[in-house]
Amino acid sequence: MRIDNNSEKICSISKYSFKTKFNISRFNYFWKAIDFIACKIKRFAILYENTLSKEYEKEGELFNISESKNILHIGCGSYPVTAINLAKYNGGKVVAIDIDPRAIKLATKVINNKKLQDKISINKGDGRSYPIKKFDAIIISSCSIPKIDILNHIFKTANINSKIIVREIYGARKAVEDCINLHKNIEIKKRIGNHPFPTSRWESFYLIKNS
Repeated sequence: MRIDNNSEKICSISKYSFKTKFNISRFNYFWKAIDFIACKIKRFAILYENTLSKEYEKEGELFNISESKNILHIGCGSYPVTAINLAKYNGGKVVAIDIDPRAIKLATKVINNKKLQDKISINKGDGRSYPIKKFDAIIISSCSIPKIDILNHIFKTANINSKIIVREIYGARKAVEDCINLHKNIEIKKRIGNHPFPTSRWESFYLIKNS
């Protein structure tokens, strides 16, 4: 399928309302704080990991993540629960990236303590430019920003038939939907809602790049 020549330009200037920007910022601060606490308090980390793993396992089963062998997770944060969950239930290799050097340092320590270095690589990287050709599945965290710019990069450079999973908070999902719809070679296969905590809700989109 052909991509509309104006799609990337239009998508890149998608506007978020002030309320949506505020919600995204609040959501991101919440997860950064939770990640940091999990890195410092073992009992909390166990509860945190178990709670989120239920959501990610549901996502993995519905989206057939177990079929993927080389997985990229963009926006892993300080406590990379997604990568840990994938390492437990998936036979493939996981590369988890974040743009924040402090998050990378803490995430690396978590992975080393769990002795998962042979399954998970933690790297500093920007989702807007990170090379993705070797990956057959790409997961974009709800905390990854600027989300639209990251999506433009992924949609443009991912391999054909790549599996793309985009997580976004409910208050910001319309901009993601608009961006997806502007790329005619990107198909929404499935979508699910996630609500692990009273103050946290997001939606996961399962996409396929057709051409």
